[in-house]
Amino acid sequence: MALYIGANYHPHDWDRERWRTDVELMKQAGFTTVRLGHLCWDSFEPEEGVYTFEWFDEVMELFAAASIGVVLDVSMRPAPVWVHKLCPGCNIVAKSGGVQPSIRRYMEDVADPGYQYYALRFAEILVKRYRAHPALFAFGLCNEQGSGMRSYSEQNRQRFIRWLKHKYGKVEELNKAWATQRWCRRLTSFDDVLFPENGAATGAPEPCLDMRRFFSDGIGEFVIKLKETVERCAPRVPHSSNHYSDQPGLGFDYLKIYNDFVDYPGMGYYPGYQVTERYHFMGGGYSLRLAETDKPMWCLEFQSGGQGLQHGPYGAVRMQAMLCLLNRAQMILGWTWRSMLAGEEQYLCGIIGHDGLPTVNYREYQEIAAYMKKLQEYAFPYVPVPEIAVAYSFDNEMAVQYGGRQYHQTSRENIVAVQKVFYDLNMDFNTIGLKNKKHNYKLLILPSYVMMSKEEADAVRKYVADGGTVIMTAYSATVDEHNQVFATPRPGRLSDVFGIRVAGFDRTGAEWRDFAVDARIVEDEKGKRELLRVSADEPFYIDVEYYEELELRTAREYTSFPDKDMCAVSVNEYGKGRAYYVAAESNTTLLKWLVSKLIPLLGLKRGIAVPEGIQAREIASGQRFYVNVTNKPIAVPLEKPGRGVLTEKEYGETLMLHPYDAELIVNC
Repeated sequence: MALYIGANYHPHDWDRERWRTDVELMKQAGFTTVRLGHLCWDSFEPEEGVYTFEWFDEVMELFAAASIGVVLDVSMRPAPVWVHKLCPGCNIVAKSGGVQPSIRRYMEDVADPGYQYYALRFAEILVKRYRAHPALFAFGLCNEQGSGMRSYSEQNRQRFIRWLKHKYGKVEELNKAWATQRWCRRLTSFDDVLFPENGAATGAPEPCLDMRRFFSDGIGEFVIKLKETVERCAPRVPHSSNHYSDQPGLGFDYLKIYNDFVDYPGMGYYPGYQVTERYHFMGGGYSLRLAETDKPMWCLEFQSGGQGLQHGPYGAVRMQAMLCLLNRAQMILGWTWRSMLAGEEQYLCGIIGHDGLPTVNYREYQEIAAYMKKLQEYAFPYVPVPEIAVAYSFDNEMAVQYGGRQYHQTSRENIVAVQKVFYDLNMDFNTIGLKNKKHNYKLLILPSYVMMSKEEADAVRKYVADGGTVIMTAYSATVDEHNQVFATPRPGRLSDVFGIRVAGFDRTGAEWRDFAVDARIVEDEKGKRELLRVSADEPFYIDVEYYEELELRTAREYTSFPDKDMCAVSVNEYGKGRAYYVAAESNTTLLKWLVSKLIPLLGLKRGIAVPEGIQAREIASGQRFYVNVTNKPIAVPLEKPGRGVLTEKEYGETLMLHPYDAELIVNC
């Protein structure tokens, strides 16, 4: 299979005379792919029903002549001004009730039927026009679906009421789910339903959760309609999407619907330039988007420069590209080709400068292209079959967001804590939804899985009973699917599987804490707190904010917090499997210790042992790929002598990797 390298290009921003120069510069850089068409619906349809595709036909012909494949985005966001005029229901209404003028991008409600009519009509016309064009490589499902803001319009309130009627049937069931007896919020009919947010206050956790689910479903249903339109009009043409499902203010439940709209998983990848930070790869939702697609990642946008920053340390972007290849990427498209002269991103620096001339970023992308051309002759794209799964839930994310005073870590931070474990161990994992898990795994991790529905609990129970091994960390199974705290022993619905009762909890940095004389204390920008010592062959300390008191029932203590005389990790035999419970919030140090203990027990394939600062994978038998993620040269011991594909050198016992560089060693 091939690897794809290129850029995002906005020909509608530049004079026609410039197009040919840009295409030639891309070809000289070794680019194979370009993404076009996004953010410019009104350049194709300036008025309702008036189409001006002829200018874009010229662009497509230029790329066809250059043998550069086009990922054609089906541009439906931002909506043109004329759409907002014709469809007032798509306008954003603030919590206070005021209509917000669409003064910048992503200020349209994509769930509005009027908006969808014009957007999907345009999508069908665009796809049919270019589906057989020789330049076409794939379609993009619009740009950053899931970003934007919630609209509290009356139209949406009425749709919310219908959504609730469908879910609960009777208002009595809704009252029960929302605990409306609390503080006199009882509803006499569905017509009484209001959005649980306004300009002055935020309501209770139960209706807030359902509101976020409602907005998620509206976006998800639209994305599926778009995918169905593209596939109906252009069957067998690949497609992807740089969606923003994890956008904190809006977003949508990706793992609920990804099977219904994803062909190739896609994203916009912007890690920044904090390359001295060991885990700079984390935090962008990369692993979440891969899910269980069993296909490589398409980075439809990839960092070139930054806002007000032309470039970082030379080689850092190349390193990030190689790191993505090691983590299942197939496509790298820089954002953006040329630094823009106007608009909201006029100082976001591109691959070529404002003056249209190549910059240091151009040279670096040229090197990325040269590397990828060599690497694609081997076992790339790398698409492993992981033995480990990490569970994630949109509902869990919403519960944690609402309960911020209780939950120290966000769901994203919990996922990152686990991601760091496998980053350090050079092992792969899949991020999964418990409700629609596809594959079998030897190890399942539930990091601070706060909300536990009956369906999810049943899935965990069956997994363990059938012989699986699960690790669950503190905070887990605190609330049910309505965001109400369990009245039964925690972890709710699973206390028998884990063989414990969470009898209480404590915090290491509470204001009223009176630290013991011999406690190890740390103080930094996060405040003053106690480190917890973990009993092990070589005892170690963990820095956490929250930990729990476990009452062991059928479980036994696996390890302890000896200074507290408390269980740190319990293990319970259940059915044919084992359930481990970690009595602290998700912590990389403790989880890495536990996973390392389980690797031989479960027969997990070990990652390649390398010095700190090196990431490595065996992408195929006799092919090992190494990436130096630091700004220092590192000597990497080799298990066998081999040939370096990128340097075209022979190596014996040691590979010396330069800062931010990579190498594929092929054994003879």
